[in-house]
Amino acid sequence: MKNRIKSLDISIVAQGQIVPKVTLLCLKNLRKYLPNAEIILSTWENSDVSNLVGLYDVLVFNKAPKAVMFDDVKNKYNNINRILISSQSGLEHARRKYILRIRSDLILKNDNLLYLFDDLSKRNFKSSLFKQKIFVYEKFSIKYDEKNEIKQRMLFHISDWCYFGLKEDLVELFNIPFVKEPDFSRYFVTHVKSVNDIHKTRLWKMSPEQYIISENAKKVFKNLNFENYLDITDENIQISEDFIINNFRIFSEKEWGFSSYKKEYKNMKMFLFAPYIYYSKFEQLKDYKKYCDKNANIKDEKLFLYKIPYYEKLRKHALQIFFSPFYKKFSEMVSIFYYLLKFTFTFFKGGVCRKK
Repeated sequence: MKNRIKSLDISIVAQGQIVPKVTLLCLKNLRKYLPNAEIILSTWENSDVSNLVGLYDVLVFNKAPKAVMFDDVKNKYNNINRILISSQSGLEHARRKYILRIRSDLILKNDNLLYLFDDLSKRNFKSSLFKQKIFVYEKFSIKYDEKNEIKQRMLFHISDWCYFGLKEDLVELFNIPFVKEPDFSRYFVTHVKSVNDIHKTRLWKMSPEQYIISENAKKVFKNLNFENYLDITDENIQISEDFIINNFRIFSEKEWGFSSYKKEYKNMKMFLFAPYIYYSKFEQLKDYKKYCDKNANIKDEKLFLYKIPYYEKLRKHALQIFFSPFYKKFSEMVSIFYYLLKFTFTFFKGGVCRKK
């Protein structure tokens, strides 16, 4: 997708539950910025869509499968089968060359996505499933998860918030079986979990993101044995990186032109994290050089700073002060001062040691 795509060539599948004001704004902005696109709203039976008439071309009502709780402590439910049903049924009605499949609570701010193109175009076709790379969202496209300063590798974890690509590729992406419930979401009730897992209360076999990507990776890597999200082996790490970089291109929220109206994610900024935690441009370039193009140029002159204790914390708090609410800014300043002292002491102490 090197040339600007016309909205006339796009079918949009907006899937998920109807959130009155949010879904209304979602569809209005899709009409505004992609005026000639075909809009398919794929939602649940008995949903009230009375205020959405005229904002979609096709309306699909689906019977909602029962969501199963995967975290009894935090009262969280797994919606993987809902994602699959509403996406698959929406795709069946799409008639255009390209498909944008999005959540019904994502808000388009401009027409940036029409200008997205794959600037990491070399591919290893032995590792490629799709005709072209599918463009995906940065939020929750992660390599590591972090809790209490402990980092844990997360394989096949590419965001399921939105996908953009050829119709045939999106159809293939969702050509995977539904999960068997409650076995999938209650997997660690009957299986032993590693004591090192940072997510002590999660019971599911894996996240929806990991299920979608790993099931597609199995179509290419026949030897893939990824039983659950803690199945972190050297072979699985390599397959995860190889499959993702050859089949997906991850773009930032700004590059997409989307924003989330879901309260807990609205102010989430991926660039606050270290570049190796998520699929930043740097991480994509690193894997691109490893699996696709050995001659790719990677600028990593600042990466050594992350190896110095406290730099990562200092950077995060320094950036966070611009995005945090006013009442939190003082505590952020205190944290900056604290970590600046720790970082400076460690940096110069290391410098003295090196001279010796």
